[in-house]
Amino acid sequence: MTSPMFSASELETLGQSGLERMQAAIHSDDHDRIKTSFQHVTALYHELHVLFHGWMTSIIAYSSDKLGHEAAKHLVPMESLFSNFAGEGVSLASVRPFMEDPLGVFTEKLEHGDTDGAFEFYRTVERGARDLHDFYRDYCALMLTRLYRQHGIEHLNDCLRNSCEKDWLSWYDSVNKLPDKERVIRTVEFYAIANFGKVTVREDEEWVHAVQNPCGSCGRQQRSGRYEPPWNFAIIEEEHPLSYEMGGNTVYRAHVAMMHHILPIELHGGPWPHKQCPRSKYGRCYISIHKRNPFEPVPREEIRWSD
Repeated sequence: MTSPMFSASELETLGQSGLERMQAAIHSDDHDRIKTSFQHVTALYHELHVLFHGWMTSIIAYSSDKLGHEAAKHLVPMESLFSNFAGEGVSLASVRPFMEDPLGVFTEKLEHGDTDGAFEFYRTVERGARDLHDFYRDYCALMLTRLYRQHGIEHLNDCLRNSCEKDWLSWYDSVNKLPDKERVIRTVEFYAIANFGKVTVREDEEWVHAVQNPCGSCGRQQRSGRYEPPWNFAIIEEEHPLSYEMGGNTVYRAHVAMMHHILPIELHGGPWPHKQCPRSKYGRCYISIHKRNPFEPVPREEIRWSD
């Protein structure tokens, strides 16, 4: 039997959100730890935003290249998105603290002994990062909805494949270059911090398993009514690999099938990482990360919904 990769306390820390990381750092009263935690958490927020930048670009580029300028132009309007966010009380002002030298403002408060003020400032940065994440997520879902409804499942499939090839695969490569323990940490932290998921983590002989309830992107999106009026994002009805041959997948969650299963398995023989998403609105998302092989094969019957 091999020794565990993580201690019990490390596993607990691994599943912590950005807020929980910052609370623990603040309670330590160690200014270096507090500042380092702030830098680490906000860097992960930004990393996911950059992934969205590439994803949105590739959706529009695919549509322009394969379907023409008018088809691409049809995807772009975001007035309904702004209107729906405004209806939920989201303000563009929430993004400003995240964009205007957050580390400088945070450090200044910390160095002047205003620990409470520094923590409250972090909360405003967190709110802005989350609002921006949700806007990017929903803008992708809106464009994919229009693409799917206007041009069908195969163009949705090929568009997601193109997006994965353009940005996601290189991101996987950058994570896979890390030593195994750091690779696992980086992968789990992406879901717990950058994705705003609620995560618990355990380890067995071969794998590290993370459970999201809810998932920070797909799950929160579905639970917040994005597939109901007034948002009305698309549900994939076809029995297709993008819906695990059952139908009923949300158009945004279809990226999991392509980005984490279909293409990594084609190229490397296994998923990255292995995920079982819920088909239901309130189910759990299960993530399994192999401790030595980032593309460890899994049985075909395990590539399915969690419920």
